[in-house]
Amino acid sequence: MSHIIIILFAILFGIAHSGMAAIRPKVEQYIPPRIYRILFVIVSFLISIPWLVYLVNHRYDGLRLFNFQSYPIIHALVFVIATIAFFFLYPGTFRFSEIVTLNKPTQRFYTTGIMRITRHPQLTGMSLWCLSHFLWVGSSFMIATAIGLIGYHLFAAWHCDQRRLKLFGKEYQDLMNTTSLIPFKAIIEGKQVFVFKEFIDKAYFWIIVFIATVYYLHPAIYKSFPGFKYFGISL
Repeated sequence: MSHIIIILFAILFGIAHSGMAAIRPKVEQYIPPRIYRILFVIVSFLISIPWLVYLVNHRYDGLRLFNFQSYPIIHALVFVIATIAFFFLYPGTFRFSEIVTLNKPTQRFYTTGIMRITRHPQLTGMSLWCLSHFLWVGSSFMIATAIGLIGYHLFAAWHCDQRRLKLFGKEYQDLMNTTSLIPFKAIIEGKQVFVFKEFIDKAYFWIIVFIATVYYLHPAIYKSFPGFKYFGISL
């Protein structure tokens, strides 16, 4: 049952997250963009936090396919994959000032940096995150989690392309023609170039700080965060 529930969480999040993104242009004619952004973030958190809590509670459900946690090489591999995952996941928060509405949220897209590697970095990041956690946990529940998360992000990538094509037209079509969904594919095909200096950004420094903090506080976060205790997590 938990396998189905974790997939239903992904479906619910997808309906809310992508649904609110789809109606954004029309709704912002009546609701100020800052207010709508706040509503968007609140709804996303109201679903994602219980989703995360449920994931942690049930991560070992179902069949335990393998257990490599005693092998240092697996620990190192999981850490490396998860670290790379965050470098793809984090670009979605580069506009943090807009997310917290310090600046007015706008409709736009980027063409440089990690977008040269893949047009939808969060899909790549989430796929790597699922891989790393499946390697560490090794349960059938984590396979169900990956199906939900990657399945939603595949849909979200398609949905994002369609929305931006409708909004930006040829300008976004040109981006699609010169980028790829598969990481590095456009670079290998000669449609893009890797520009190292575009990654010299303070945001990437904070990614490293974030990763180091989460890594060292990982056990303590699960044991002390009130939300997890409320849902009965015991490690």
